[in-house]
Amino acid sequence: MLYRRIALSAAAFLIAAALFGDEPECASNYHSDGKSSETFVLTTLAPKAVIERLPRLLIAAGASMQWSEPEKGILKAEGLDVRAETSGNATHVTFRSSTGADKTALCRYASLVGNPPAPQLPPLPQDPALIELMKDDLIMRHEIVEQDDKAGLNNIMLASRTDFLELTVRSMKQTAADRREYGISMLLPRTACNIMGEDMDDVSAGLGGRGSPPRTKPVRVEATLVYLKKSDNAWHFAGATISHMESTK
Repeated sequence: MLYRRIALSAAAFLIAAALFGDEPECASNYHSDGKSSETFVLTTLAPKAVIERLPRLLIAAGASMQWSEPEKGILKAEGLDVRAETSGNATHVTFRSSTGADKTALCRYASLVGNPPAPQLPPLPQDPALIELMKDDLIMRHEIVEQDDKAGLNNIMLASRTDFLELTVRSMKQTAADRREYGISMLLPRTACNIMGEDMDDVSAGLGGRGSPPRTKPVRVEATLVYLKKSDNAWHFAGATISHMESTK
């Protein structure tokens, strides 16, 4: 039964990922009023970095550069204005042609930006039975330590299903025929979590006469669960690591 539940859930996750469409192309963002035209692309580069690297690329593409101000995220070429602005976790780079350049020409310049953000996958289907199994596996393991904490001071300790205020499966990767990795996000009571950085801040505040009440807000925990297929052809829980944990604000 365990194998069937995990197999069905994995199939649903892979189908969801396959159905997810590509991110909008430069051409989809293009519009023109006949006198001027405009499009935009997104990148993971900072606005300053975009403007620092674009001039030489535009020149190589045949544009005539005039001036650029990386600190302001703007540049000017003959018939072309570029503005790079922070937008959420990405940079929104607008290309505006005062000559009404067609879609192909304007997108040729916009494609030089590069470093597009990774596409945001849609929420994965949630299998309640699999989630309950994951909770049981984590309770059986009891203590899970943050991946980069050699001393094991940042950890969670789970005793029962009531410790889980929330558990959501964010991703599933089949890294080998007999290995699967599930990315999960959990919301846990503060009493089930040890976060040394936050605890030390509280101690320091107390020593400085700025005592604060005990932390009671839930903790958001991002973790990876590993499942391996054994000789019985069933999937078995093999371990968990925490990538990030922080009290909610």
